[in-house]
Amino acid sequence: MSAEQFTIEVTPRATVGKSSANRSRRQGAIPGVAYHRHDEPTPVEVPYKEFTLLAQKARRSQVFTFKSASPLLNGKSAIVKEIQQDFLKGRVTHVDFQTLKDDEQITVEVPVKIVGEAPGVKVEKGILTVVTHEVSVRCLPKNIPSVIDVDVSSLNLGESIHAEQLKLSAGVVLADNPHETIVSVVIPRAVEEEVKAVTPEGAAAAEGAAAGAAAAAGAPAAGAAPAAGAKAPAGGKAPAK
Repeated sequence: MSAEQFTIEVTPRATVGKSSANRSRRQGAIPGVAYHRHDEPTPVEVPYKEFTLLAQKARRSQVFTFKSASPLLNGKSAIVKEIQQDFLKGRVTHVDFQTLKDDEQITVEVPVKIVGEAPGVKVEKGILTVVTHEVSVRCLPKNIPSVIDVDVSSLNLGESIHAEQLKLSAGVVLADNPHETIVSVVIPRAVEEEVKAVTPEGAAAAEGAAAGAAAAAGAPAAGAAPAAGAKAPAGGKAPAK
């Protein structure tokens, strides 16, 4: 599924610098810049309220379409590369747009969405652990997916799904480490500890711990004679003198 495109009003700024940026903010706009590696950066501003409302609904790597009186900007597509904020005031102070070209591939981060129910959870009582929430892909702007579905309906206990196993739509290729783990079904810690306790190694460790506790309490080890003056164990014979 390709990402939905949002349209936003963009106005070029005649000047740059701190005073120009502050003037845009006083007039209810967010100063910013629109750039592409092959083009000169263009100082711009966008309406504060319009941008923040769209940003609340936007996904990561959301594609915006510019609406502008400037023929250099009107109709261009872009993604937000960086947002600067005043965290004390809770306000956006600057935004960087990377403009896109229809025939040029771009690398973007796309969120993953877990779908289905894993047998390792439903039947085997494991825990589903999502390790990676976004993956990097490369594609043309028109093919940027809104999300990448990760089907866990055949995932059993102790199994994982890695990036190379993701089903990507046509025209989209993985740009991440193919061996990166996306999601796993793991054994709950309490069950894992219980399993360790019943293994031969766990039993040996338990016996060793019991022997150590007995020694600390002063109990004789198996086969050892009782201390001088001590009574023989019930039902047993006193040691020969």
